[in-house]
Amino acid sequence: MEQYISFYHNLTGFAPYSYQKRVAELLLAGKNVILSVPTGAGKTWASVIPFLFAQQNCLNTFPQKMIYSLPLRTLANSIYADVKDILKKKEFEKISSIQTGEYCDDIYFEKQIIFSTIDQTLSNFLCFPLPLSQRQANINAGSLVGSYLVFDEFHLLDPKLSMATSLGMLNILSNLCRVCIMTATLTDDYIQFIKDKFGFDVVSIKDFPEDIEKIKSLKPAIDKSVKKSITVFSDKTINVNDIASKHKNKTIVICNRVERTQQIYNDLITSLEKDNNQKISRENIICLHSRFFDKDRKNKELKLKQLFGKGSSENAILISTQVIEAGMDISCDVMHTEISPINSFLQRAGRCARFENEYGEVFVYDILDLDEKEKILLEPENEADKKEIKKLNNKYLPYEKDLCNHSLFELSKYTFIDEKIAAELVNTILKEEEKQIIDAITQRRYNKDKIRESWQDCDKKHYRETIRDIQSIDIVLIDLEDLKNEKIIPWQYETISVYKWSFIGWAKQISEKKIDEDDWIFGKAELSFDSCFDFEWQDKDTYLLRQLQIDDIKNHYDVAFVDNRYFDYTENAGFLVSMNENDSISPVKSLNKEVKQVITYKKDTFYQHNKGLLNCFEIEFKPYLNFAFQELNKYWGEKMDWEHLMKLAICFHDYGKLNTPWQKIVKEFQKRKSGIDNLNQVLAHTDYDERTDKELAKECRMNNKPAHAGIGAHQVYEMLYDTYSEEIAIGIANAILKHHSPDTNSSANFTVLKAGTSEVEKLMKEYKIDGKLIDEMLKENDLGITPANEKTWLLYLFMVRILRLCDQKATESLGKYYTI
Repeated sequence: MEQYISFYHNLTGFAPYSYQKRVAELLLAGKNVILSVPTGAGKTWASVIPFLFAQQNCLNTFPQKMIYSLPLRTLANSIYADVKDILKKKEFEKISSIQTGEYCDDIYFEKQIIFSTIDQTLSNFLCFPLPLSQRQANINAGSLVGSYLVFDEFHLLDPKLSMATSLGMLNILSNLCRVCIMTATLTDDYIQFIKDKFGFDVVSIKDFPEDIEKIKSLKPAIDKSVKKSITVFSDKTINVNDIASKHKNKTIVICNRVERTQQIYNDLITSLEKDNNQKISRENIICLHSRFFDKDRKNKELKLKQLFGKGSSENAILISTQVIEAGMDISCDVMHTEISPINSFLQRAGRCARFENEYGEVFVYDILDLDEKEKILLEPENEADKKEIKKLNNKYLPYEKDLCNHSLFELSKYTFIDEKIAAELVNTILKEEEKQIIDAITQRRYNKDKIRESWQDCDKKHYRETIRDIQSIDIVLIDLEDLKNEKIIPWQYETISVYKWSFIGWAKQISEKKIDEDDWIFGKAELSFDSCFDFEWQDKDTYLLRQLQIDDIKNHYDVAFVDNRYFDYTENAGFLVSMNENDSISPVKSLNKEVKQVITYKKDTFYQHNKGLLNCFEIEFKPYLNFAFQELNKYWGEKMDWEHLMKLAICFHDYGKLNTPWQKIVKEFQKRKSGIDNLNQVLAHTDYDERTDKELAKECRMNNKPAHAGIGAHQVYEMLYDTYSEEIAIGIANAILKHHSPDTNSSANFTVLKAGTSEVEKLMKEYKIDGKLIDEMLKENDLGITPANEKTWLLYLFMVRILRLCDQKATESLGKYYTI
């Protein structure tokens, strides 16, 4: 532990707290941890530094990849920025990335340190990765096998969806991962549930009184008896008069919904233009929510750290939604907040008097005023009354009305708040609800049936059943008139997330005022399947922009394109509805990977292609699989040569390309393309440039080549069935079967080219692979090898990831991995 303490100090400049040392001891000893500490107590470093220490010291008993998941984009961005500062100093930057939807640095989850939203992490595991197409749906799930998984702000996850699915995922992964769950506001009973059911060790700040004395952010100001006072208004809502009159040096206002945030921001600007006794610069009045483009949001987040960060003396006001309620290291003297469930409220209160020697005042407001409360109690007399009551009740969204009211009632009993009171409030308000949640999660088997369904069909429709009840839609603001039915790269645009039902309401209003009947208000990207090649790269998928009808929006799960004549955007207030024509458009993302607009291939032989994949595996993957291979042996209950099995899968992944009809077609194309007869070569790819070769490809019937993945799967299944077991055979055969698309299930009829068998036998001899080659099948065959249990599914997902990425890298850059 002395070595770890020294490493921690060298990295951060501080000695670790006792609870942080305990977390490291448990994780490095092979335990999984649930960490319960308040905001501002250093839990991020408690979870991250054990990973860095293990990598620095080459500990094979600890995972070599860390996936750090958070519930909100803003949190992920903030934590990533904070940690990246440390990693950059210590030359760790090259191994870190962020994947949140708005930032897509690492769409294949390849880096060693990944900061991600829970949506991205779970969608990867469930085989409908949000930034990838259906054809690539199975490429990322295996990235979690053998990784260190950190779940920060776990209490903010949807209990029945993302939280339950996360627990189901951990149950399935068993000992294949190392895990740290971090929370500030789960009840004692819920923490005990995770401990008992999943075998986690609990580390709680309350067990380390010496740390409570040391952590300065938990102590009151020198001249105060409490850290922060609390005043509850159960008879009024947030208003600009209170904000202005109670403002001191720094004020944070938190609303539950974007529209309310925009309204208060605009009203406050108008009010201060008339009377600005506080002398607040307009530039220091910030509006922040989820409907900003990346550049503007990033600028706002940076400015927030300057205005509200430690040591700042600026006079400033922030009006925000819950996007800042966790993870952002900012503080204020005065906070105004709409009531939210107690766990959410405590996160918000954590942004008040957060730093050493600070005192803060928290003012809590109801969602409805007295008149509105009286209206919802009245018996509706007509349809208009019903709509009005529904509209008022919807003001509590995205939270439950009863939970908000219970939280407001319990908070009204206190005049200040500290860690002890916070724990009492959580256990009082949430105990019964969390008991019901635990029962529901257990009865539904942690959504494991839904996980299996997702693996089976890889459909994004499962998003709302497993991660988040899709109450939002990601939109892109463009000029639809210029792009109708044109090619489009949908994922290159920055998106803005909007509450779906508000969006549908706006859509109906706009349709009544549409400028022209033939105008498009909304569009969608449709994947075109007119290609004659099996392309592995997302940027080579061809999408066309089609019209999206208003009635179809509620069942549309991908990005929606909206016309900028009906919607507007300002850098101060964000995205909003506007019937004034404007030229605002969504920016194109700044991507690390160059977008390739032209599809090209280079000719290689069957042997060269496979050697490229095998060398790619040795260079890019094998050095980082020690922990995964070790834990796979424990998971399967026997020691196996996983490296050998991976190489076997690579050697046979394109066995179907040895099919005589397949070779005949590609050789004819290559002969006509190059003018050279390739009779003596067994090809894996031909030369191809879409700018010049489209017509030739059609003439040679390149798009009529027989499917090849199923043939290799059939061969490997037969080879492994007797040597290993049916489960192993099914798992690895599926990796080959689905290495171009998860939808492949059958094998084409085939007759293996005689010249091709010598190429395979050469590889088999080099890699000590035994088995009889199948050289003929006279009819198409549904292989019927769907995995029957979780072990086999995980083996398939682990293997297919490595196979697909090796195939992708070696095909794109053969010269890097094989010298011809």
